Amino acid sequence: MSASFYLDPAEIKAQCREAIDNLNEVSSKTINVEHKLGEFINNNELEGKAFDALKQQIADYKTVLQSIRSLIKYNISEYKTLMSSVGDKVLDGDKILKGQEYARNSIRAYEDRAKRCRENAVTYAVITPFAESQNQIAGYYDYLANNHRRMLKYWEEKEQAYYDIENATKNLFSTGDSTAEQINAALSDLGKSFRAGAFHPNLEASWRAKLKEETKELDVINMFGIKRPKSIDDKTWEKYQEDVTAKVLLLEKQGWPIESIKEFGKYFKEMIGRKGQSSNMSEAIASCYRDTQIVGTKVFDNMWYAWKADSISVSESKKKLSVLMKITGMDKLDERSSADQLRAVADKINKKMKPDDKFWGSLAGTVEKAYYPSGMKGDLGKQLHLFRYVISYQQAKYIVDNYEGRTDEEKLINYIVKEKIWNWTAEESTRLHLKSYYDSKNEKYIYPNGHSTANGGINLKVVTNARFRSEFIINGDGKFLTLLDKEATQDAKVNCSSFNYARRNDKVHTVLDVDPADPRCKHEPQFREEAKNVFDNNGNQVKDNKGNSGVFQAPKLDDMWKYNKDIKRRQDNFKREVFACIKQ
Repeated sequence: MSASFYLDPAEIKAQCREAIDNLNEVSSKTINVEHKLGEFINNNELEGKAFDALKQQIADYKTVLQSIRSLIKYNISEYKTLMSSVGDKVLDGDKILKGQEYARNSIRAYEDRAKRCRENAVTYAVITPFAESQNQIAGYYDYLANNHRRMLKYWEEKEQAYYDIENATKNLFSTGDSTAEQINAALSDLGKSFRAGAFHPNLEASWRAKLKEETKELDVINMFGIKRPKSIDDKTWEKYQEDVTAKVLLLEKQGWPIESIKEFGKYFKEMIGRKGQSSNMSEAIASCYRDTQIVGTKVFDNMWYAWKADSISVSESKKKLSVLMKITGMDKLDERSSADQLRAVADKINKKMKPDDKFWGSLAGTVEKAYYPSGMKGDLGKQLHLFRYVISYQQAKYIVDNYEGRTDEEKLINYIVKEKIWNWTAEESTRLHLKSYYDSKNEKYIYPNGHSTANGGINLKVVTNARFRSEFIINGDGKFLTLLDKEATQDAKVNCSSFNYARRNDKVHTVLDVDPADPRCKHEPQFREEAKNVFDNNGNQVKDNKGNSGVFQAPKLDDMWKYNKDIKRRQDNFKREVFACIKQ
């Protein structure tokens, strides 16, 4: 960076907008000219060899005009990239470098003063008041030095912003240079075609094939932001374009917007840049495309976040969620689907995704935008409700597979401690996960098969991710209760965990998480609803005194008093174990 460097984003953006306006005006004029030329070419009254040559000449000019428009689109795209790259703050090289020099000199000066004061304190240690005063003054100089370190960091960040802009813009407009050369070559050649009162087009001119290829490359760039890697030869680049375009069309068909598809292009270029020229380009492209179809991969995240959720409408939010359901295969499932079918969806989630990954919060926010306060209606709403069980299964499995412990509960504690998860709590109500059936004939409570009587028979609820979204239900034996576990007991199916789209126990939670689980909505998996039925030892449906079928149900709020002591004991024990691990 030099002292003469000066960047004014407002001025650059104004110049870019002016250039874009001019280019759009030129592009419109080329369309009008091409339209007129087309009318002339299609005039059937003009016949003969001379007119055939003229028509060829005009067709060539149309090709050039089309190439000019492709180049214009490319340049407009580059101008827009430039506008987004320069930021919104003025960068003055002279001021930045002087600011750094002043901060460094000040740091050295105050460090030296602090050092001398401490030396005085040691030298005159017997004079206690003076020594203490010198140490206090040294601390003051340390404070001033730290202030100037923060100032130096500020100016260094300014300088880094300059280098970031330089790196982001250094290759802008470079791809279009070759196309411009071919356009100039074509215009020069066409200008020489009129000889001896007739047109004699040079059908062997090299610019014809080159311009066609250059235009095709620019079209790919304009549509998808994908530029040619330097290491790729002509033949490989042609195959590259075909394969990339095919994958891009699949992404378009899936519903991804252009801003997300451009992220796919960036990701592919990055992968190719790491690997160099590949002998199997098709496989490299296919591999990158497969990454777009796994939730939580780098390219998926980039594509997801490029589709801005904070400013899109309800309908656009639903489009985004619909794409997610297509990628995971949830769009083909409903309440009649089996546990195996739902469990298979978890394979479409990156196995390295943690329960507190920021994607889950982004997903929840998109669901809230799309369905609150209207409710989780329609097929998409049902799919998203079922997806909650898939998420919860994947998150529990992640803990079990990646952390040490004798029980799932111990593994969850190790996850919280090792990953420094601060936004967790064990104090959320566990009422909905203590379903039972009161046998009035025998005056006793019946619990689902597999229910643990250890730890007071209490199923503990621990939540992370904003202290609410990611939910872990743990039985008395310390095992996670998830609906989709391959060895899920009846207790696991009845009292299982489910990811929450809401952030707290409020009206949003009722609309997005509680209401869809009501049997009247018919969103719940049928195999879970069936698991709630109470059967006797002979396999017969239990009936109450009124002849109603017995169903495991959550206790009413007024009846929770009988669990209070055991719940408090379990919650305190869990918190105690977490804090004990932190101190180790």
